[in-house]
Amino acid sequence: MLDRLMDARRLLTPRTVAYLVLGWAAAWFGVMAVGGGSSWHFFLQGATALADADDPVNGGLHLYAAAPVLQIGPLTFLAVLLLLPAGGVLALLGWQILGAAAGLLLLWMVRGLVPRWQRDDAWLALAAGYFLPVWMFLAVGVAHLDDVLALLLSVGALRAARTGHGWLTGLLLGLATDAKPWAIGFAAILLLVPGWRRRLAAGGVLLAAVGAAWLPFFVGDRGTSNALRYTIQNAPVSALHALGIDDPRTPAWDRPAQLALALTLGALAVWRGQWAAIPLLAVASRLVLEPGGNKYYIAGVVVATVIWDYAGARPFLPWWTMSACLGLFVARWMPMPAVLHGWALIALFVSACVLLSSRRPFESTTDESRPPGAVIGAPALPPRR
Repeated sequence: MLDRLMDARRLLTPRTVAYLVLGWAAAWFGVMAVGGGSSWHFFLQGATALADADDPVNGGLHLYAAAPVLQIGPLTFLAVLLLLPAGGVLALLGWQILGAAAGLLLLWMVRGLVPRWQRDDAWLALAAGYFLPVWMFLAVGVAHLDDVLALLLSVGALRAARTGHGWLTGLLLGLATDAKPWAIGFAAILLLVPGWRRRLAAGGVLLAAVGAAWLPFFVGDRGTSNALRYTIQNAPVSALHALGIDDPRTPAWDRPAQLALALTLGALAVWRGQWAAIPLLAVASRLVLEPGGNKYYIAGVVVATVIWDYAGARPFLPWWTMSACLGLFVARWMPMPAVLHGWALIALFVSACVLLSSRRPFESTTDESRPPGAVIGAPALPPRR
């Protein structure tokens, strides 16, 4: 059986794989576009208010003080403004198309996380089969442009770090945080930059990018600090609720704990040579303490599992991505007790932490000159039969 599967994979040329992935993406775009854009009103509200600098109460730099519910970064609102002159409906459609394309670009960047001799397009296409429905729900179904940008920029930062581009790593992480604040949890990627001086420089670029985007709002209106204390409902499907923390809204300690856990586990992943696990640990750390229960959160999980499956574990099948799609995303439409969804997120976190139990030789950058079979932190492909 395995021999037949391997023979079938050899028949898939890169062009055939590309057509299959594009067709699958187009099909899911069509499915999610019907009634899609359910969260677009938040982005229209924020972008319109940001552009209205003459409004002394709600507009311009008063945006977050007046509407702390908009937990969306200013970079995202600026991106919305780029297409807004075409009208709200066309702007939505434009960003749905661009968001869908971002998913394909993200897969291409994941492909580049390993040297050429370790790449397997047919394998990545199989992982894309489970990744794309979840991504299209995020980018097209709910149209959460902030998460799309944050995930795309964070994966870009991971690739920049793998190729030794320190300042670019810091810039992309900063822009990701400017798009969606929770992206700062990926900051452990900075540790992949070779050399302490370059890491510090990359960290400085990150802080500068974040400060340039966010400080004007805090200086322009002291009430912006209210956005830092904004809380959301503790949903019955959340892992926080399953852990017995039944506060009706976000506990005061929750957000700092998410960040501390993500950075600590990310640093441990680097120390253990498991660099490909950094996104998975960051996302799992967020969701295990996340009071919200939105389905689109799972898009961050499948992005991280594709990275781990392809650049970290490389099993015969992308088990992590398959499990995340079916067990965390598809399961949300199945009739079952709400608490089971919370326990599934806890299982994700525990499983991600188990990855740290093994150690691999660490190398922060890709090395195209090494022959097949050399160990560089991501395993070589299994031998073909």
